[in-house]
Amino acid sequence: MKKSRARIVLFLMLFMMVFLNADQMVMSPNIGEIEAEFAITKADIGLIQGSFTIVGALVSLAWGFLADKYNRKLLLLLSVLVGEIPCFLSAFVQSFPQLFITRALTGIGVGALFPVVFSFAGDTFKESHRPKVNAFLSTAISLGAIVGMVIAGFTGSTLGWRIPFIIVSLPNIFLALAFYFLAEEPRRGAAEVAVGDLVDKGYSYTGRVKLSDYLNLFRVRTNLVLFIQGILGTIPWGAIPYYLVNYFETYKNLSKESATLIFIFFGVGNVLGIFLGGLLGGLLYKRKPSYMPLFSGGMTIAGTFVALGALNFPPVEGTGGFFTLGILGMVAAATASMTGPNMKTMLMNVNEPESRGRIFSVFNLTDSLGTGFGQFFAGTLATAVGSLGVAMNASALFWLPCGLVLLVAALTFPRDIARLHTRMQEVAKTMESCK
Repeated sequence: MKKSRARIVLFLMLFMMVFLNADQMVMSPNIGEIEAEFAITKADIGLIQGSFTIVGALVSLAWGFLADKYNRKLLLLLSVLVGEIPCFLSAFVQSFPQLFITRALTGIGVGALFPVVFSFAGDTFKESHRPKVNAFLSTAISLGAIVGMVIAGFTGSTLGWRIPFIIVSLPNIFLALAFYFLAEEPRRGAAEVAVGDLVDKGYSYTGRVKLSDYLNLFRVRTNLVLFIQGILGTIPWGAIPYYLVNYFETYKNLSKESATLIFIFFGVGNVLGIFLGGLLGGLLYKRKPSYMPLFSGGMTIAGTFVALGALNFPPVEGTGGFFTLGILGMVAAATASMTGPNMKTMLMNVNEPESRGRIFSVFNLTDSLGTGFGQFFAGTLATAVGSLGVAMNASALFWLPCGLVLLVAALTFPRDIARLHTRMQEVAKTMESCK
């Protein structure tokens, strides 16, 4: 794919990721209104959002396999439609079971899109460009959560909690159609060391995929490390952003609008942390690959303590307190979020082209298990002990073991990169002999 077209395609993927991930957080600012209308508790809300993430992650396993075998342009279009149509219909539900079903279906679309996008990007951009591309894609995911929260937070009070579902779902249908007609399906292996030049010359990449190959993914040690940290690290990301507006509204003397503004501080920090973390991780990777996981683990551990400081900030009094809490939240989110894009780069750089759809589907599963459990854990713990504050603090502590596990990847990551390069050289010889 030509560079100019690749940039346009990346631009469209970024916007699709923004709107589809806005679906995840569009309920959050209006939890109180939804609870009141359907006579449900925070545990029920946690169950809804838990089903959103976990059902989507399970479906993404199958979608990852399809992404490694079939046309990813078509799969991407279908993913967006599967996600956005139920999101639109969420605006018209009349009962808790109906809301549960439409949210679970929306989660299918979000989960399906994840492995397709990163498989597509892995074959479009070379190893040296992937850290920057992953920084952009990861930033779009985070920005989507902010967009969903902002739309719901600032329109929910006047338009009700239903209209935001319509606002975030419709634009993506047009973006997905534009992507389908403008993008070119990337050739597998075109961006790889040793085999990329052969693919450009017309040689056929020989890597193939079978369902049984899922087991081979777990033989790559870096994959195992990242799966474990993914579960641990996403528990706080599942709980804290989802309940943050309600938490500050209840415990920090803030109105819904002010609490939403504080969430924006957190969200801006998250976006900046992901973007800068991806760029810094890429620079460190060029110096020495092991520096990337060391940097990621250290920042995750540091982020735990800054986040605890923000969550336990005293009730807000005056403008000074408001902005102090906002800045502290921004720093906390930025510090803890620098890991995300680097994990995706690490996965791309230790797995074969024909495995990337599946590896990202498994990674999405582990992340979603953590996110879904975090939302369910926080909602259930808050209901059990009668304190959302206890649940938020307990959730944040999961970043500590996540950071420690990431440090282990400094040992496995360089070895798995070398293993992949050796494997690609073997594939290149096979391709030449088959010409």
